Amino acid sequence: MVTPSTEVEAAAEQAGYHGEFLDEFYGSFTSEREKEVLSIPLRLVTSWASWDAEAVASVFTKDGILILPGDVLKKSRDEIQAFMTAAYAGPFKGSRVVGKVVDVRFVSEDAALLRTHGGILGPGQTEIDPAMAVRSTWVVVRSEDQWQLAVYQNSPRGAGATLRW
Repeated sequence: MVTPSTEVEAAAEQAGYHGEFLDEFYGSFTSEREKEVLSIPLRLVTSWASWDAEAVASVFTKDGILILPGDVLKKSRDEIQAFMTAAYAGPFKGSRVVGKVVDVRFVSEDAALLRTHGGILGPGQTEIDPAMAVRSTWVVVRSEDQWQLAVYQNSPRGAGATLRW
């Protein structure tokens, strides 16, 4: 079994990943450095699970960017927090997010690109509805020894994807 660092372990525990489930989340990405950057999606999943818009926004850099289908573009923690507050009161009320890491690439000592496949689970759902399945790209950066999310973008995948161009 993978033994995560303290920071990653705390995020994983809060997100409900334990033992084999945590091993499954990491997949083949088991170096300490990979686990450090993967604490970002774990923190986001944890924050989402408690519908905490401020905690979701805190995963991002101060000038972080959130890009979602439907022409959503938020360009700061404040904008992201306001968007998530409204989303948790409306279409994302009672939802959870899940995902699987498919790629981790370090582009420098202090920057990495992550790709995940996942989606949103509505209240009571255990499987991702094809219309809610996404392919996500995460740009994470390290500043003052802390990894943060600089840019998050997702697009529909699988049966939920439609050709729009």
